[in-house]
Parts: sequence; C-alpha cells; structure tokens
Amino acid sequence: MLTYPEELSIAVRRVQDTIERIVGNGSVHDIRISVTPTGRIVALEIPPEAYNWSPDVLATRITAAHDLASADADEQARYARVELADDPRIRRIVSGIGQLTSR
Repeated sequence: MLTYPEELSIAVRRVQDTIERIVGNGSVHDIRISVTPTGRIVALEIPPEAYNWSPDVLATRITAAHDLASADADEQARYARVELADDPRIRRIVSGIGQLTSR
C-alpha cells in the first residue's frame, strides 16, 4: 500500500506527463497552428494565398490562430489538472498558499 506522499507523487507525475503531451490547435483563414501549453509553436501551416496578403494582415491572422491554439492547449491542461484539483488535500494546500500570497 502506498503512502499519501507516494500517491501524490505518482498523481503529479501522471498529470505532468499528460500536460507535456498536450498540443493545442487553432485555425484562422486556413492558417493552422499547433502550440504547447506554454505557447511554443510546434507546427505552422500557411496557405499559398497568404502570400498575397499584406504583412499586417498575415501577422494578425497568425496571431489570432495562435490565440485560439493557446486557448485550446490551456483548456486541455486545465482538464488534465482536474485530478489534482479534486483531491481535498491538494485544495487545502492551494487555499493555504492563496491565503499566504494575498497578504
């Protein structure tokens, strides 16, 4: 039988591993982008018609696709952390930390 610290360590590692595999995706005007939860771009596809756009339009559309991909990755990471957030012992720790930082 595992102790609570061992159980917690295993759960945290499982959540970390899940988050490390997350890729968020976003698409705007056929620009497709994939990012990690930290916002690092891991894939970018720009359609041929984009070469006819102005630099400002292209930048705006890439940024919009990046924003959507980041939101997707964030949502996936939030869902992955539910396992820890649902643990009442973790909630007590987090609420205690929140009380300390609000002073």
